[in-house]
Amino acid sequence: MSVIVLARIAVETASPLAIYSGDRDLLSNNALARDWNGNPYLPATAIAGVWRSIVENFAKESGAETVKNALIWFGTESSSDNKGGGASRVIVSDGLLLDSHSRLPGDGVGADFRVLCDRTDEIYSKLSLSGDRKFERPGCRINARKTNHEGALFKSKTLPKGVRFAFDVKFELEGVDETEGCTNLLDYISSDYFTMGSKTANGFGAFRVVGQKVEILDLEQFADDPRKLSQKIRDFVSSRDVVIADEIKHKEISGDKRWEFTLACSGSMRIGTGKSLEKTEVTGANGKKIGLMSCEQGIDSKNRNIQQCFTDTRFEWNGKNFSREVTEFIIPGSTIKGILAHRTMYHFLRRRNWFADRNICDESGLRPQMLIEKLLKNETPPEEFEPYYRLFGRNDPKEHGNMLSGSLKVSDAVVDSAGIVNRMHNKIDRFTGAVMPSELFGQARLVDPSFKISIRIDPSRRNELPDDCEIMKAFEDSIYDLKNGYLNICAGSGRDTAVFKQL
Repeated sequence: MSVIVLARIAVETASPLAIYSGDRDLLSNNALARDWNGNPYLPATAIAGVWRSIVENFAKESGAETVKNALIWFGTESSSDNKGGGASRVIVSDGLLLDSHSRLPGDGVGADFRVLCDRTDEIYSKLSLSGDRKFERPGCRINARKTNHEGALFKSKTLPKGVRFAFDVKFELEGVDETEGCTNLLDYISSDYFTMGSKTANGFGAFRVVGQKVEILDLEQFADDPRKLSQKIRDFVSSRDVVIADEIKHKEISGDKRWEFTLACSGSMRIGTGKSLEKTEVTGANGKKIGLMSCEQGIDSKNRNIQQCFTDTRFEWNGKNFSREVTEFIIPGSTIKGILAHRTMYHFLRRRNWFADRNICDESGLRPQMLIEKLLKNETPPEEFEPYYRLFGRNDPKEHGNMLSGSLKVSDAVVDSAGIVNRMHNKIDRFTGAVMPSELFGQARLVDPSFKISIRIDPSRRNELPDDCEIMKAFEDSIYDLKNGYLNICAGSGRDTAVFKQL
C-alpha cells in the first residue's frame, strides 16, 4: 500500500426507504434499523454488499477475468486458483443521518465518533422513535379476483423521500495509477441501480448522490512525518462537515431497458384510501400547490366523513439546509406493479390459448385456474410460470429456497392535479333499494389528474428475458393496454369515469 484515498459520500433518498432491524415495532410489522442515537442509518454491510453486487453484475458481460479484477476491490475467498484469497481494499463506514443543516452528529473536529446528536434538531425529531409514526406504508396482498386477500393486510415503517445520509469510504492502493479505478468504482453509487433495503422491486430504496468529497494521500509524501498523515486521516474522519454540491452527474449504464410515459384523463379519479390530513398543503410532481386538505380526522366542515386519497411525504432542501416537509398524492409502485402482474398473467394465458373452459393438456386435466391457485397459495411452483416468476418475482414463506427476486422494478407515480373535489355518496339497502339513514359519506377525488409511469428491467438480468420471449410479449401487451386506456389503475375502476390515455 502506497496511496490512501478517502471519500465522503452524501446521498439522499429518492424514494421511500425500508431497512429493517429484524425486530417488530409497536403498531407496525417491522422496526427500522437504528444507530446508537436512535436515528435510522444505513448499515455499512448493506452499502458494501449492494455496491459489490452492482459491480459484479455489470462486470459479468465482459467475461470471467473482468469479474475477477472487479471483485479484488471487495476481497476474494481462497480457492484452487487463488489459494490465499485477499482482504477487501475498500473500507466502508455506516451511513449516518444528517441533521437539518446537512451535518453529521457531533460537535466538530476531534469529536468522538459515537456522539449524541441534538434531539431538538428538526430532522432528528421528525425521524425519532416517537416522531416516525406517520411514515408508514399500508399494504395488502391481492387475490386472483383483484380484491384484498383475507388476512393479508399489513403496515410497514418507511423513511420518506428526501432524507440525507453520509458515509465514508477508504481505499488502499498500490500506486497513484489505481486512483482512476477508485473513481470508476465510486461512479456506481450514483447509478439508478444503487438501491438497498426491502421492496426495491416496488421502487423503494433508491438514492441520488448530493455531495462527494475525495482526498488522495500519497504515503511517500509523509515518509518523514507520519504523524502528519495520521492527523490528516483523523481530521477527515472526525470532521462533521459534509460537502453538498449543486449538481452531481449520475452514471449512465448501457443496456438499460425502460418504459417511461405520462398518463392523463379528463374528469376525476381516486387513489385508494389514505390517512386523514389535518389542513395539509398538497403538491404535485412539479412542486405546484394542488390544494389544502382541510378535513380533520376525516371529517369535513359539515361533519361528513370523507375518505382521503393516498398520500406520501417528501423532505425538501434548499442547498445544505432543510426547507420543508411536503405531502403529495402518489400511486404506489406496488399498486402499478400488481395491476401489470395481473394483466400480464391474462395475456400470458391468452397467448397460449389456456382459457378457463379448456384443459392445459388432456393428460393432466389441469386448467389455468388451478395453476393460478397454486401460485397464490405458494405451493410447488408450476414450471409453466417460471418466466412469469423471473419477471415479477416469487414469494414463498414456507420454502425460502423457492423465493425469487423479479427483474422488473416499478417506481411510485406522483400525481399532478388541477384540484380536489369531494364527491358524496349514500349507502343503499340491498333489499329495499332505499337510502340507509345516517350513512352519507364522501370521497376525495383529484380533478384532471396526470402522472408519469416509470418501469425498468435490471440490465444485469436482461439476458434472462429476451424481447422476443413469450412473457415479454405478454408484458408489452399489458403496457399497450395501460397506455391506451384499457387498463384502469384508480380505485373503483368498475364504476369510474376516469379513462387514462398517454400524453
